[in-house]
Amino acid sequence: MVRGPDAVDLGLWREVPAAALVVPLDTHVHRVARALGLTARRDASWRTAEEITAALRRVDPADPVRFDFALCHLGMSGLCPARRDPARCEACTLGAACLARARGISGTRGARPSGSARAGTSSPRRRRAAR
Repeated sequence: MVRGPDAVDLGLWREVPAAALVVPLDTHVHRVARALGLTARRDASWRTAEEITAALRRVDPADPVRFDFALCHLGMSGLCPARRDPARCEACTLGAACLARARGISGTRGARPSGSARAGTSSPRRRRAAR
């Protein structure tokens, strides 16, 4: 709401400098930011949003949040799914920068890489319920 006119941001709040913004953090931005190494934090907290913003500020100090729309839509569109999808990972143009792809997973959740010590295990709650 501070930029404009780009049809996404109306530019109505001109008194807020773009450099002062903090990335609006949702599940998609969080997942993609983790995959790209912008944060290692697992919680979608204010501290995580600040950490992602600081990482983006290294790319564009004047407007670090300008990448928010692109990050969010990678997740929303299904291009970077929460569950592993090797075909999508292979086709992704961010593959070279993606830590999740390098580790063999496409998001922060989903299937563990084969050989993982916990692969195939379930949560204690599920094990108790199965008894």
